[in-house]
Amino acid sequence: MLDSMRKATILISILAFSAFGLFAQDELATFQTAMKAAAGANGATRQAADKAAFDAKAKEASENFDKISAFFKAKGKDDAVKFSMAASDAFKAGVAAGSLDDAKAAVSKVGANCQGCHAVYRDGNKFKGL
Repeated sequence: MLDSMRKATILISILAFSAFGLFAQDELATFQTAMKAAAGANGATRQAADKAAFDAKAKEASENFDKISAFFKAKGKDDAVKFSMAASDAFKAGVAAGSLDDAKAAVSKVGANCQGCHAVYRDGNKFKGL
C-alpha cells in the first residue's frame, strides 16, 4: 500500500512538473511571437506611406508591446516593463498624432528603447536574465 502511494506521488509530481514545463515553453513562445510582431509592425510604421497605414501597424505594435510588458511583469523584470510600456505608449501617441510626420516623430525613439531592453535581456538570438 505504501509503495503504491509513493508511486502515485511520484507520478503526480512528474505530471505537475511536466505541465509547468509546457506552460513555460508556451509562455516563451507567446512572448517570442509578440516580439516578432512588434518588430515587424515597428518597421512597417517607418515605411508607411499614409496615416491610415501607419495607424494600423502602430496599433498592432502597441498591442504586442502590451503583451511583452505583461510577460516581463510576470517575470518581475520592472526595467523591461518600463521599456515595453514606453514603446507601447509611443505607438499610441503616434496614432493620436494629427499627421504622418508627427506620428513618425512620436515613435522615432522606440528603436533606442528596444536596444536598451535587448542589451539586458538578449544575447544574439538567445535570451538572458529571464
